[in-house]
Amino acid sequence: MPRQIPFALPVDPAMGEDDFLVTSSNQEAARQVNEAEPSSLLLLLGPKGTGKSHLARIWKKRLDAATLDFDDMTVDALQDARAFVWEDADQLPWDAAHEEKAFHLLNTLRERKAALLITASLAPAQWELALADLRSRLLALPVAQIGTPDDALVAGLLLKHLNDRQLRVTEDVLNYLLPRLPREGARIEEAVRKLDRASLADRRAITIPLAREILGDFLAVDS
Repeated sequence: MPRQIPFALPVDPAMGEDDFLVTSSNQEAARQVNEAEPSSLLLLLGPKGTGKSHLARIWKKRLDAATLDFDDMTVDALQDARAFVWEDADQLPWDAAHEEKAFHLLNTLRERKAALLITASLAPAQWELALADLRSRLLALPVAQIGTPDDALVAGLLLKHLNDRQLRVTEDVLNYLLPRLPREGARIEEAVRKLDRASLADRRAITIPLAREILGDFLAVDS
């Protein structure tokens, strides 16, 4: 039977506060986000795929914050809420116009005593900023840091992505994958996506042979 091409069905990830797994690699960051004052500015750093957006969603709900669309942002729009979330700030093309806009954003929110949570994978020192005042303002922000995923977070991320896609695997498959998966959140999500597509295309259950076949170099070499 020829392999079928599966449709890319939408995935609705569980993003509630109870769905966030706290481990030693993110415990301090989670505490800082949860205990932040309503007028605080906070920079949330961590590798891609380790829960920054999830924590930002928790912050947003707790403070009734608005999501900041940086390119469409105007000073007037900053009057509509008392708290804001600005995600993936390090992904902006940091030209002079963006730097000036970010500098005025920080000044305006500080003057209004409004809250801002900024998320990024890279620290501001790596953003190649030319505007010294903006650079110093960003470097002075308190930082909540998510570290490299520990074993507990790797397991939690794997289970979360499987559950988000409504995939069921046996304990043997989990025990096979966990010690072999990269310790990177984005790569764990990619591995689950590959398994999901292969399982749908071949109409096969997710087994150890399928994982070995589909993930290939993705996994650490068997001992």
